[in-house]
Amino acid sequence: MLYLLRSTPLFFVFLCACGLNGLLTTALEAQKPVADTIVTPLFEPNTRLQWVRYYRGRFDDINEVLLALGHDGNTCRGRMTYLQSKESFLLHGTFDNSLFVLTESDSKGVATGQLTGTLQGENLQAEWTNAANTLGTMLYAREVKAPNATPKPCGENKWAIRYVSRWNDARLDMILTRQGNAQLSGYLWIEAENKTYQLRGKMLSEERYEVQALLPNGKTVAHLQGSLQNPQGHDCLWIGSGEKRTFKLTQRARLGVGCLEYADYASSYDILYPRPECSGCNQILDQMANQWVEQTKTALAAQKRPSTPENRHALRASAWYSIACWTETVFCGQMVFSESWKQPPAVRAFNFDLRTGKEIGLEDLFVRSFNAREWLADYARKESPKLPKYATDPLLREWLAKEGFPLAIIRRDGLEISTNFHPIFGQQSLLVPYALLKPYMRRDNPIPDLVK
Repeated sequence: MLYLLRSTPLFFVFLCACGLNGLLTTALEAQKPVADTIVTPLFEPNTRLQWVRYYRGRFDDINEVLLALGHDGNTCRGRMTYLQSKESFLLHGTFDNSLFVLTESDSKGVATGQLTGTLQGENLQAEWTNAANTLGTMLYAREVKAPNATPKPCGENKWAIRYVSRWNDARLDMILTRQGNAQLSGYLWIEAENKTYQLRGKMLSEERYEVQALLPNGKTVAHLQGSLQNPQGHDCLWIGSGEKRTFKLTQRARLGVGCLEYADYASSYDILYPRPECSGCNQILDQMANQWVEQTKTALAAQKRPSTPENRHALRASAWYSIACWTETVFCGQMVFSESWKQPPAVRAFNFDLRTGKEIGLEDLFVRSFNAREWLADYARKESPKLPKYATDPLLREWLAKEGFPLAIIRRDGLEISTNFHPIFGQQSLLVPYALLKPYMRRDNPIPDLVK
């Protein structure tokens, strides 16, 4: 009995020691850094590296890349890979404190571009330029523990939000959309003033924003500031012409954004499009996006260019959206499709009825006996002389007479008719007040809350 009493604790200690040793071994193995197979082979054998780091980010907040970098005290080397295409480039250059200059080269060692930027903590920020320094784009990336090359959705940090409020005993709507590079756009509708202001600005941080309220002629009338820390709502400060206002905004709806992107040696494309809470609407928008992507792929394949420095990032296509009217019942705006090999950009207007999931056409708004297109064309001829530069630019007058205003978008304060884009004149628009259109509208039109 004495033997058992004395030996049992010793045996127990032996087992604990063995178990603890196993646990310590497992813990130490778990703490070992993952053996690098990307950066180390780029240096001479037996080179002692001061550090190896991995960064994951996007060019212009769209095209996703993985960077693997190493530094031996004198030289910085690495590799950059587009995650969608797996196209890879070598990087070689200098790193001094937080500043770096890296030459980008292809698998043959031919220089194709340059990255110039900074490393601050876990953040990498750089400007990429091609070898001829004629094209440029911004890269933002964050350090990651391991070089995971699985692509992530490019719309994960983009959104569209609708806020509502009351101002001077009347309604107020504010739409904010976040697209690439933390840029913001949208509109502010103030019913008490019967005005709609276009909004343009950016996120100052992950929470704070600042936008400018613009008149149709592009003049800034106010600066708006706020914080999105509280997702349910916030106070928006209006500062303009010596006047300050505070709008107490309540979030009414928040939408995700569809995003498709691809980039390789010579080409890239991306499209951002809204995803309203409407299955029928999304089917149309998905089809629109996928059709454009397939057309873009076909166009890129038809003009396939050799992988030479002069062709680096030479073929580019982008598509994006803007929202013109968003209520409980309608969702309206336009898509813009831009390709570097074809000018000017194409435009596709959309006017969705959120209740039916279908697009609203002119035939849904007006009685059958009313020729809406002819009436709107006549209105455009009468109102076009009020456009800026119309009187002084004969080329603008000639283009408008030929182009007309084929696009129609439902807005809060009227029906907006617009041109397509012009390389010089951009897109021209006119607003037709609902008061002028009301006599010709159907009694069962889908926007009775807008037409009063």
